[in-house]
Amino acid sequence: MRLLFISHIFPDGNEPWRGIENIALLQTLADRWDTRAVVPRPVGAWARGHGWHPRAADVAFHPQFVAAPALRIFGAGWDVRRTASALRKPLDRLRRDWHFDAVLCASLLPDACAVARLSREFQFRFVALAVRDESEKLLGSAGPRKLVALHLARAAGVVTDSPALSALLSKTGFRKERLTSVANHENAAEACHRLLLPTRG
Repeated sequence: MRLLFISHIFPDGNEPWRGIENIALLQTLADRWDTRAVVPRPVGAWARGHGWHPRAADVAFHPQFVAAPALRIFGAGWDVRRTASALRKPLDRLRRDWHFDAVLCASLLPDACAVARLSREFQFRFVALAVRDESEKLLGSAGPRKLVALHLARAAGVVTDSPALSALLSKTGFRKERLTSVANHENAAEACHRLLLPTRG
């Protein structure tokens, strides 16, 4: 089975500590999933990303770093749309050369919401991982809350340690069997694996 991991929370040579927990989770899944990564790096709207390269330890994931324009003054919705646009070509290329079976994404905003926007276009199953997620603090605002609820409705599953996110999804009618609460990244791998598997019947 082939798994594509998408998140800006992923180490590189300049920030080797960034997303270490996600790397550990992917390594736990490595005996069951052949995994690659696409890493949308937030940049200024007119900037170009330069110099991103993986740590030697992460080369096995074949990470592709992608510049994703982000401007907070335009709101979370703008960042989600621009991230989805930045991901479209890399996903199209990758799918032709390496047909992935499922997508795991970490970080609600903008990554999981951007992936949700592309899930119907590319017809893939995806699971959102939101553990110690920086985006959780944005759920106190109506705009981001609506954005997250709308996009995660398309997810095959959500794995989170956030009571606020769990409560939000429950209010929208998100099915309980698609929502898993965990204490930390160490407990998340099995839940992610189970939700990523295709449904039967």
